[in-house]
Amino acid sequence: MRSLRIAAAALVFAYGTACVAEPVLPTIFSDHMVLQRSAEIRVWGKADPSEKIVVRIADRSGTATADGAGRWSVRLPALSAGGPFTLTVEGKKKVVFKDVMIGEVWIASGQSNMSYGLSGADGAAVEVPKADYPQIRLFTVPKKVALSPQESTSAAAWQICTPDTAKSFSAVAYFFAREIHERLNVPVGVIQSAWPGTPIEEWIDPDALRADAELNPILEEWNRSSSAEKQFAEQGQSFELEFDDFELIPAAPSSGAKSLANFDDGTSRTSYGGSFNYSWADAPDSGFDLVSPGRGSSGFAARVSGKLDEAQDSFLTANYRVDRAPVDLTPYAGIRFWVRGNGQFRFKSLQPTIYDWDDYAVPMLKATADWQPVTVWFRDLRQEGWGVVMPFTQNSLSGFKIENLTTLGYPHTPVSGLYEGMITPLVPFAIRGAIWYQGESNALKAHQYRKLLPALIASWRKAWENQNLEFLIVQLPNHGAIPDQPGESAWAELREAQLQTVEHVPHTGLAVTIDVGDPKDLHPHRKLEVGQRLALWALGTIYKEPIVYSGPLYESVKIAGPEIRVQFTQVGSGLETRGGGALEGFAIAGADHKFHWADARIEGDTVIVSSREVPDPVAVRYAWGDSPQCNLFNKDGLPASPFRTDDWPGITGDH
Repeated sequence: MRSLRIAAAALVFAYGTACVAEPVLPTIFSDHMVLQRSAEIRVWGKADPSEKIVVRIADRSGTATADGAGRWSVRLPALSAGGPFTLTVEGKKKVVFKDVMIGEVWIASGQSNMSYGLSGADGAAVEVPKADYPQIRLFTVPKKVALSPQESTSAAAWQICTPDTAKSFSAVAYFFAREIHERLNVPVGVIQSAWPGTPIEEWIDPDALRADAELNPILEEWNRSSSAEKQFAEQGQSFELEFDDFELIPAAPSSGAKSLANFDDGTSRTSYGGSFNYSWADAPDSGFDLVSPGRGSSGFAARVSGKLDEAQDSFLTANYRVDRAPVDLTPYAGIRFWVRGNGQFRFKSLQPTIYDWDDYAVPMLKATADWQPVTVWFRDLRQEGWGVVMPFTQNSLSGFKIENLTTLGYPHTPVSGLYEGMITPLVPFAIRGAIWYQGESNALKAHQYRKLLPALIASWRKAWENQNLEFLIVQLPNHGAIPDQPGESAWAELREAQLQTVEHVPHTGLAVTIDVGDPKDLHPHRKLEVGQRLALWALGTIYKEPIVYSGPLYESVKIAGPEIRVQFTQVGSGLETRGGGALEGFAIAGADHKFHWADARIEGDTVIVSSREVPDPVAVRYAWGDSPQCNLFNKDGLPASPFRTDDWPGITGDH
């Protein structure tokens, strides 16, 4: 495996140099790739200056001559769906790509709910074993932050969809690709380029932000970052941390501390029989070893050192038992250990009931050149709150991990850093479009998202030189507080920004997910419906299938005395109340802007809304809240999008 990594790294390095021994292509070209059908095929790379290049696939061929910098590009006429084919690139030497398919190619981008793997989705025990689709191909873009356009990704390759490759791939993207493949009977390629917790501005071309007076301040704020942060974004930073003499502090003052690990015997074992281990795969430019002397000029200490960049995570993990079984630490009040070095760190306790990495932790701490004691009291541990809130189980703890950081801690990620690092390496590889699941990180600035999302779409279309590039958006699901009274909501405003984008930007679509979220979990597990609804929109609009592809969308209102009649598009076979009973989720307000829950009934393709508390209504809202109780669907099983008819100021920005 190590030799394979070195070879792949050498290939990427060779692509970035001007003088190469043979034609070298970006990593997006590999065996098992899918090329977009019915679109001009773009093939490009590097070779020796003035080297003649011939590219062939099926009965298509084209030639180019490398320029003074060694760059070349070939355009081939479009092909219909099919395969497998062989793509050859021949200069002084020949490069051959096998098992190449022609079909539909999509980018799947966004934050954690897009990168959320199939193995964690509802029904994974059934879905993963049957994820065997030879004509679905998967490509994962490695995480990378950059300050300028990149010519290739880090080492990566296309993979055939199998249970083993699909389980860690985006669940939403997988279900989307499966639906498209089964309905159209063509090969499908999906390029996953996503990063948990990222705001949308990191995915936008900086020129698009710079050109807009309202968005340019976002870019200027990054430009004011420290030189150290800018250097870290481009080159990473070195760090070195040493840890020693871990002990458990007894809850009873009369008892003595219990040694947990001191490394004096030259091993990383704990007193419970477990051991410390290190995540080399997540931080390949760093390492963990035992060094002598430890604290007190004897024995050993655990050292973690090397270099970290924005894409790397360094964790030193201690499992209390060798089988990772939990232990009961209720006799103890906390853990004490010693640390020295150059960097910062966080202590995170591990318990079996937490599965989403929102572990109980302490704030970031800074190491010094001299040994200093650190005491972690169990009573001070807290979850950050973005995951599922769980009680602290001191009677069932499996270990802890120390997150190692440079002296910068968590530095700012550069605006446009993911566009440069994870989108530009894909251009101009032909694609049909993108599916986008993001917005959680921008919810508190939802009003600004009205401009950011169209800016992102426009910048990607400009990069691909395709103003009709399809863009399908997952509207944020229900998450957070269930409102007992009508009120304002940042998440509702973000959903509105997504809906408005689809209303005003051509060749866009919306998958409404207000019914498949989880009020207590930022990462809802129902990914099947999300992927299917994205696919329905694509099938019904892009691929012209005669299907109902959307739930009801607000169109207009008519006010008649105490009632408001709401008209919808996309009613399909008609409106209905999901689950029977009364319609829920509608609120109504008069000129005082005060909303009250409303009575609502379906009448044909409209909904009639009223409230005895609002005799002269002027505005209606539906499903306006973080986790609203709402049940308006069409009879084809698709939910209505949340909406409001007013344009009154919200809580995330002025109107």
